[in-house]
This record gives sequence, structure tokens and C-alpha cells, in this order.
Amino acid sequence: MQDNRIAGLSVIIPTYNRYGVLFDTLRLLSQQSLKPLEIIVIDQTTPSAQAKHLKEAISMEVPYLRFIDSAFPNASIARNRGIREARSDLLLFLDDDVVMPVDLLEKHFSNYSDQKIAAVSGQVLENGEKPTEEFSRSYYLKHTGWTYFPLNYSRRCEVINLNSCNLSIRKEIIIEAGGFDENYIRTFFDDTDLALRVHRVCLKKGLKAVHDPQATLIHLRSAGGNRPAGLNEYIIADRYAWMVWLYFLIINFGLYSYQEILRRLRYAVFRRVNFLKPRYLVMALAEFLLGFSLALKAIKRGRRLGFLHDDER
Repeated sequence: MQDNRIAGLSVIIPTYNRYGVLFDTLRLLSQQSLKPLEIIVIDQTTPSAQAKHLKEAISMEVPYLRFIDSAFPNASIARNRGIREARSDLLLFLDDDVVMPVDLLEKHFSNYSDQKIAAVSGQVLENGEKPTEEFSRSYYLKHTGWTYFPLNYSRRCEVINLNSCNLSIRKEIIIEAGGFDENYIRTFFDDTDLALRVHRVCLKKGLKAVHDPQATLIHLRSAGGNRPAGLNEYIIADRYAWMVWLYFLIINFGLYSYQEILRRLRYAVFRRVNFLKPRYLVMALAEFLLGFSLALKAIKRGRRLGFLHDDER
């Protein structure tokens, strides 16, 4: 594959209040050996004169770049907007705070000469993390184990789990799967939820999703964004974190989700430090109950998929 060839690939990046790391990511994209057809940034940051000036400046540096404003900070809504706007049949989703080698796009794009490949989940390394060939014990859980697939795995293999920090996919497949579920009000489990629906489409069509460790990047996990959070060192999961956890587990696994829920209660509520400070134990449990209520309301409303088939409208 020749350097500087333009790939038929649309890069989609949601961002929220992180122009500094975003612009670093965009500059790295502009240096890729294989150029994308376009880079679509869905900007959920509150508009301002300063933001407009900054975006105009980076647009002068990075070609084929489009900013699209989105009023509400929700990464699933942003990614669905990016899918609608994309001109290519191949999409590459990236986070706004990643460091990539110059051949990332080339590694993703080269997979699609195989018509059986529907999606490619690239390797994701946290800052300072090394690749691994090991699976945790949780990976072998009967129903939910696939969600624990290590994103830093060093071998190529077929997978169910996909990570939107570094994910390419055929546009027709993600649309058939319904796109991202906009009930995920925090950026967690939204891509895992998508992955299961993509897996079902692949089974129906005789296709596959693969983990490709050659398509690797480093995820900085910069401050900001719209990820699940806690209130303090004792209440490490607030009601919104619980909402996305419980919504994902119950809507996808039903009664089989009880083990995962108990594991998270042990991890986030019934902690030793909380027993030493019972006030925080009560507060952490209250956040769980509030999150459970929010999750049940979302389940009752039903999925908010970005793309519905005619029989689902």
C-alpha cells in the first residue's frame, strides 16, 4: 500500500471540553501514512468566540477536517451524528485523547480486503501499559466474560467486544445493528452494548469482528470528557455511573446479570473503607438505588438507537 494514498475511510471523533488533547490527536491524524477521506469532529463543547477561533486555527493545519456542533454532551448521540454525516462506507471511531503511530489508519484499512470482516477493534494501551497475552479470571464467566476481553491483548483473534476508542467498522453493519444506544448518558458500556448487537448481525450474515493488535494506539484518559464518575474517594460511583452499568447489564443479560451487579456492589459500595465510615456506606448505597431507579426508567422507555429499521419505528 502506497504512502499518502487517500483511504476511503471517515474518521469520527466526539469531543467535550478537551481542545488541547483533541488538537494533538488531530495533528497526529494529519501525519498518517494513509490519509483518511475525512475527519469528522462532533464538538459537544459549549460554543464561544474563543472555541470558534481555536477550531479555525486547527482547521488551517489539518486538511479534510470538519467540525459539527452538538448541543448535548452525549458521546452516543455524537457518534450517531458522525455516522449520518460520514461520506465513506468505512468508519473509524477514535477518542479525542489518543497517541497513534503513523500507520494506524493503514493497519485498519488493510483488514477490509477480506470481505468477511465487518469490524476491527484495534489494540488500546493505557499510558505506560504493555501488551499482554493473559486473560483475567473474569473473562471466563459464562455469560458476561466476553466483556472483559483485554484491550491490550497482543494476538489477533475474533472478538465480540469492540472499543470505540479505536474501532473501524463497515457503515452498513453499524447501521443494521442500530448504531449507538443514546440511553448511555455517560461514556461507558455504550460501545460494549453496540458490540453485542454487531455480533448478532455478524452471526446472521456470516461475518466476523476481529481484534488487530497491529492497529495500536495509546489512550491517555485525559481529564474531562463525560465518563462515569464518583463523588469522592469513598463514593466512587455516582448515580449516573450506576445507571449506565445497570442499564447495560439488565437490558442485555436480564437475570443473568445478578453476578455482575453483586460484583460491582462489592467493588463500589461495600468497601472496607466505607464500613469504617458508615455515613459514606449509606451515601454510596443511596447512589446505587438512585442509579437503579434511573436504569429501570430507561429500560421501561426502551432503547434509543440511532438507526431503526422500518418494523421498529
